[in-house]
Amino acid sequence: MAPLASASACNEGVRTLTLRATRTTDADALADVFRAHHADVVRLAYLLCGDHERAEDLVADVFTKLYRRLQRGSVDNVRAYLRRSVVNQVNSSFRRLALERREAARRRGDDRGVRAHADDVAERAAMLAALDRLPPRQRTAVVLRFYEDLSEREAAAVMGCSAGTVKSSLSRGLAKLRVLVSEEVS
Repeated sequence: MAPLASASACNEGVRTLTLRATRTTDADALADVFRAHHADVVRLAYLLCGDHERAEDLVADVFTKLYRRLQRGSVDNVRAYLRRSVVNQVNSSFRRLALERREAARRRGDDRGVRAHADDVAERAAMLAALDRLPPRQRTAVVLRFYEDLSEREAAAVMGCSAGTVKSSLSRGLAKLRVLVSEEVS
């Protein structure tokens, strides 16, 4: 059975769709709905949240939920369903964002001892410059161990050498980094 898509005129002259999809044509039905409504629901999400990237992410979630809904049955008024879904997604994202900010503030505490952003950027740049000056094996060992947070054994597996080689490369690399970073700072 092919998807049933019927159009009826609204008071505003805007098309609404009633969708009933079979398992083999859900994607086709969703593609039609996506083409017809994507720009409108992105605009709505943007106006509600004020961030284009977040709006796109929220709309993607809404279309994912619509697809699941189409697999279970029909949607009588797709435009209304999408509009309501976008509003719900935006509200949920704001609740989640507020909770994340409260939790981050609770974990962070006060601002005593906080360094300026420019200091962090300068330190990061000095560290990257010092890493570039390390020999390849030492640089690889340091990056895998401290940036990728791998154990010495895991780093050895990635590098194709023994754990002892990783330890010695780390030791030499860290000693050289200390010298190079102190030169960069002074």
